[in-house]
Amino acid sequence: VGGPGQSPQPTKENVRAFQDLQDAHLDLISYFAVFDVDDWKRVQVYADIAKENGSTLVVTWMPKGYSAQDIVNGKTDNYIREFAKGVKNYSEEIWLRPLHEANGDWYDWGVGKKGAGNTDANVTEAFRRIVKIFRKENVKNVKWVWTTNVTNHGEGATLTGNYPGDEFVDYISIDGYNWGKSQSWSSWKSFAQVFDDAYKALANINKPLFIAEISSSEKGGSKAEWITDMFEQFRTDYSRVFAVMWFSQSKDY
Repeated sequence: VGGPGQSPQPTKENVRAFQDLQDAHLDLISYFAVFDVDDWKRVQVYADIAKENGSTLVVTWMPKGYSAQDIVNGKTDNYIREFAKGVKNYSEEIWLRPLHEANGDWYDWGVGKKGAGNTDANVTEAFRRIVKIFRKENVKNVKWVWTTNVTNHGEGATLTGNYPGDEFVDYISIDGYNWGKSQSWSSWKSFAQVFDDAYKALANINKPLFIAEISSSEKGGSKAEWITDMFEQFRTDYSRVFAVMWFSQSKDY
């Protein structure tokens, strides 16, 4: 949910204001956590807010500063293990979404990031290693979310090649945006034009599917009509989608 500042957080006040604005309850609340910076104590503040609101916290868990191979080699094990212990002692279910958008070139774990040494194979192993640490700590209250971006960016990136396997994943998700004419490289695209390729690529993965990040620019078309069409698509060609999380941070594009 939105709020003042460069990195608005889902505070109790922001959650309440957003729900009042849209006259609906938020079933899922998003929080972006960074390895090393955000320990469980910090994340639990927002898990408690979600709990009080009758919602589930979805944590996009970002190993900034680490490649996939770093994770495979155990460089983040201590942080992950301590985080797992904290989650274990928590009474509510949370969803963890590590290594999201690994088919891009903008994150340290991205397969397409030039010179980072990431591949579909070691991203897959990195995801599995994180899950295995939680299992070793006997954490029972986590649902694991795997996410692909709607398009591949960079050499070697694929829509589903880094999928870690059904035994390591509870939910699959897609991130995608209609950038409209906000960027020099972008053009206005319908919901289907943005999501079709990724949605079809996930057809053979038999896991519940949701959209973890989505939004639309206002430059180049009608944002309101785009949203109306989005919900119509959910009723028809995108019937597998069980939830959608709108990216509500205001940006200049």
